Amino acid sequence: MILKRICSSHIQSKLLYATKNNSFYQDMYSEFGLKEALVHPELYNRLMQAEKELIKQNLILVIYDAFRPLAVQKFMYETAPDYLKPYIAPPPAPDSKRGFHPRGVAIDCYLTDMAGKSLTFPTEPDAFYPGYEKDPNYQTYLKKCHRDYDGPDLTNEQKNNRTLLEKIMQSVGLEGLPHEWWHFNLPNAWQYPLIESLKDVEIE
Repeated sequence: MILKRICSSHIQSKLLYATKNNSFYQDMYSEFGLKEALVHPELYNRLMQAEKELIKQNLILVIYDAFRPLAVQKFMYETAPDYLKPYIAPPPAPDSKRGFHPRGVAIDCYLTDMAGKSLTFPTEPDAFYPGYEKDPNYQTYLKKCHRDYDGPDLTNEQKNNRTLLEKIMQSVGLEGLPHEWWHFNLPNAWQYPLIESLKDVEIE
């Protein structure tokens, strides 16, 4: 299986799970050799099409999660603390219509200006913020992750930026998940094969 690395001044790779600034509070990727965003060639081609619009609008697309080997998905699910377990998907079976990241056909992303300052969105990327696991209002916060959430606690700027990201991704044929404003994948994503580990990948 061939996967492509991101190499563009307007599309950047900053893997959240290759740092400790995530829901696990630990680096979940580096020990598996995953240190950069990798995507299926078809997804790569569509992102390069999206780059044209990013250039026009002086924006940077930051990809903070992309290909996630099946071995990593298993590790994340098995090691997740109790408070996080409900939010971690179990590893998909080969015939499942779940699990887009282990197929290399999905990204999680947000937009920044050319100076690298993030645009304001309804939540933080991946709905993570320090201390979330002790916050009694976290379930309420998660509602703002939904694409159609329109509560009074959202600003027009947050809604407009969410719509802007969605329009750019949809313009190149990518699809979003209803409960994650940051997620986009190829159509018919489940038809692509699951990838067990980086050993099964040739990187271009």
